[in-house]
Amino acid sequence: MMTKFYRRNTVKIILLAVLAFTGSLFSQKNTILCRTADDVAASLKTLVPGKQIVLADGEYRFASPLVVEAAGSKGKPIVIRSENRNKAFILGNTSVIFRNASYITIEGLVFNNNGSSAILLEGCNNIRITRNIFRLHENGRGSWVMVTGNNKDTLSLSHHNMIDRNLFEEKKELGNFITIEGTKTVPSTVSQHDVIEWNYFRNIGPRVENVLEAIRIGSAEYTLSRGYTILQNNLFERCDGDPEYISIKQSDCTVRNNTFIECLGSLSLRHGNHSTVEGNVIIGSNLTGTFTDSTGKIWTLGTGGIRFCADSMMIVGNYCEGLTGKEWDATVAATNGDADYGEGKPLTKHYRITNALIENNIFVDNTSGIEIGFDGAGFQGNWWHKAPDRMMIRNNIITGSSDTLVKFMDTPTNTVFENNTVYSRSGAATMSNDLSGVKMKDPRLVRTNGLLLPKGLSPSKMKLRRLTANDVGPHSR
Repeated sequence: MMTKFYRRNTVKIILLAVLAFTGSLFSQKNTILCRTADDVAASLKTLVPGKQIVLADGEYRFASPLVVEAAGSKGKPIVIRSENRNKAFILGNTSVIFRNASYITIEGLVFNNNGSSAILLEGCNNIRITRNIFRLHENGRGSWVMVTGNNKDTLSLSHHNMIDRNLFEEKKELGNFITIEGTKTVPSTVSQHDVIEWNYFRNIGPRVENVLEAIRIGSAEYTLSRGYTILQNNLFERCDGDPEYISIKQSDCTVRNNTFIECLGSLSLRHGNHSTVEGNVIIGSNLTGTFTDSTGKIWTLGTGGIRFCADSMMIVGNYCEGLTGKEWDATVAATNGDADYGEGKPLTKHYRITNALIENNIFVDNTSGIEIGFDGAGFQGNWWHKAPDRMMIRNNIITGSSDTLVKFMDTPTNTVFENNTVYSRSGAATMSNDLSGVKMKDPRLVRTNGLLLPKGLSPSKMKLRRLTANDVGPHSR
């Protein structure tokens, strides 16, 4: 009996060894280790599901863009990665263009290439860009990562791509760190269900008049396209290049649980409807700056909060402290509009606010509070005269020592204030209009995990977290 037992187990051990050996051979067969730029260029022409292209430590200099037209599968994605994270450097006059590609992961590379672009996704889906470093030697205008349609196949729509745990830094030329657009058939359709998370964005600027946002999602032509993009758990520091450090120009976008530190400008819901800004931490550190525009006028720049227009926007559970902006860059700028839907006006207009919710936010020691009805001050010769309609403003806490904490520049219609707490110090005006639904009392905020919150209310209950450099980027968990 014992002899039979040992025979059976010996056979099992031999079979396991054979399986392990053949598995190792299969793994080696499907993995190509590249040591030169020529190796990489050649291997990108052999991509099939399950294949891995591994770049050994070193520099890879290319003279022209690399084009990848390949498809992995859900169970067998294609992987292009560094052998050791962030030890393989992409150099030269190049970028990587993925065209009608799917189920591919790009991981652990350092993009120090020349030009204006690092990665372009044209009509792609299920592409993951993860744990890379982007620090280009820029030459002209462009976005470092662009997600869009395929110009040669206008029906190919990008969708379900992920950009996570990367570092983007030191951008000075026009364009964005990340841009999301789409196909330009009628109707124009923005890329769908993309996720941007756990990235670290820092140092974009200095300020220009337009087109240097850290991230732009959509554009005016995609105003009515429902993209369902999610921008979450990212850290932004000193993103000063544009009046809008984040520009949302599509419908149904979610911006949540991000941290913004000392960014001159605003998080702007510029075009589109039904978007949500939730659980973000925006810290200004009382920072200001200056900018000279093309006419020679000198502007004082402030760190700003959330500016929005259009229909059914939700500003919920955000924390703002030490912001210096007002009007364009107020802590909350609920602006007037210059058009209503159905009037046949261009989508580039600022459409009137309707059905907005501003709820459960905490605004502490900012230059401004909630400003309603800013008219644009004649920007580009335009004035906005359509006051917000049907807003619900409830359960917010606003404290401060300057200006007016709830300020009406125009009178909104059909707007309800409910259970808001406002506390002014050192001569700040509480409200520019008498309001029910606003109580003037000290909320007795206590510093908890870096944030001033009501006693007994933890950041986790508020779903708030001030992210640091250790939480995001290539080496985060």
